[in-house]
Amino acid sequence: MKVVLFGPYPVDPQYTCGGVEKVVYSLVEGLKTFDDLDLHVVSLSDVDRETVVRDGDVHIHHVPRQKRLSLPTFRFLSIMRARRTIRRIDPDLIHCQESGRESYIASGLSYPTLVSIHAIFKNEGAHYPGLRAKFRYWQFAHLAKRAESGVDLYVPSSLYVCDELSHLGSKLNDVIENPIEQRFFDVPDTPVPGRMLFAGTIYPRKGVEVLIEAARLLRDRGVEFTAHIAGLIADKDYNAGLIEQAREAGLLDKEVVFRGFLTEEELTREYSEASMIVLPSFAETSPMTVQQAMCASKPVVATTVGGIPHLVTDGVHGRLVGPGDPPALAEALADVLADPVQQREMGDRARQDAVARFGAREVAARFRELYRRFPDKRSS
Repeated sequence: MKVVLFGPYPVDPQYTCGGVEKVVYSLVEGLKTFDDLDLHVVSLSDVDRETVVRDGDVHIHHVPRQKRLSLPTFRFLSIMRARRTIRRIDPDLIHCQESGRESYIASGLSYPTLVSIHAIFKNEGAHYPGLRAKFRYWQFAHLAKRAESGVDLYVPSSLYVCDELSHLGSKLNDVIENPIEQRFFDVPDTPVPGRMLFAGTIYPRKGVEVLIEAARLLRDRGVEFTAHIAGLIADKDYNAGLIEQAREAGLLDKEVVFRGFLTEEELTREYSEASMIVLPSFAETSPMTVQQAMCASKPVVATTVGGIPHLVTDGVHGRLVGPGDPPALAEALADVLADPVQQREMGDRARQDAVARFGAREVAARFRELYRRFPDKRSS
């Protein structure tokens, strides 16, 4: 069966940007173990011309995404280029990895289409300053709505998605959670005492300023710790503001260390050395950082937003606090930092759940069963 996975994919696998790109990469790792699938990945990427890369039997098609001559509503050249590539592949099925841009592009083709839902745009877009950013997320939501009639099946990544998109009715499949690469299950558990890690894209939705303020409160209480902040800088002004906030508080390069955008090897080392993972977001759907932390036996301190409570149970896998509340976050961090035995027990329980839920091959097998609902025209 010939399947197109349509979504962001790293041009250099040593650098993956954002949760959806990590999902696609992990899913490919799981799906390529099945020899009855002819797998093609189509990604709108920052390349000058279309390139095709082989990963074993998997074909990775990097299609240039439009950077200029944009229409107010959407970049039409990206649509045409992606559709032309997919038609040339001529798949039995398109599996989109986004419910906005990708689902809109696929819905204009004649192939059966299923869509994995990784974001609730109206919630994520509410936490960005400025009209340009808000318009961008309105645009994604608008494209997702226009695509609905042309999509055969939607696959939620969290029960939170099911609640938000119940209007899809019979088109909404049961939850299939995001896959996590095996290397996170294999991370050596060698925590540095007091080391906390934020790993994620650096932009306002992630609430990193709340973590920095919580760090100031911890320092003033005499708690010993370091907080490493790692990730792609998607908003330079926001990142500069975070650095200035840490500098003014006397935390910069002492209690708070900005690690920047890391290679996969460097990120794995950060997970290994962390005592806990912190995610102070204002909105999330099914964050990969939390799932990766659970696979790596790390307790999680995060906010009670979106799909996080469907991953983390307060007091079992870590601690949950309300968003935008530095004192509550500081209290939760202090609680976990103070008890290494509790850290280890929370991490062990998190890993037990992760093994059953997030293995790449196990998640891929669930999608393979979904693919079988659609006809393979090459066997008819």
